Amino acid sequence: MIDGCSRLGALFRVLVPVMTPGIIAAFIFNFVNCWNELFLSVVLMNTDANRTVPSALNGFISTFNIDWGSMSARAVLTILPTMVMFALASRWIVQGLTAGAVKE
Repeated sequence: MIDGCSRLGALFRVLVPVMTPGIIAAFIFNFVNCWNELFLSVVLMNTDANRTVPSALNGFISTFNIDWGSMSARAVLTILPTMVMFALASRWIVQGLTAGAVKE
């Protein structure tokens, strides 16, 4: 192993510092993109047939009541495809983030 580190030590001393900037950048870009999509779709879409998923979830919020159960269930169903795609592509994502850190 690298400089006498165990696998766990190499993980926390080599891989995590290399992956942290990429993960943080991806999180920030994704959060900003999702947040802007909600406002854009609420403002521009005036028919229910063309609404996006975030604006449809926003429809569960009324003036005096929030239907937390229905909104939470639909939010989980909305997140599932993204989680499946990330699980299938995680190997390539990690390889792409760490490609420049390894000497050959």
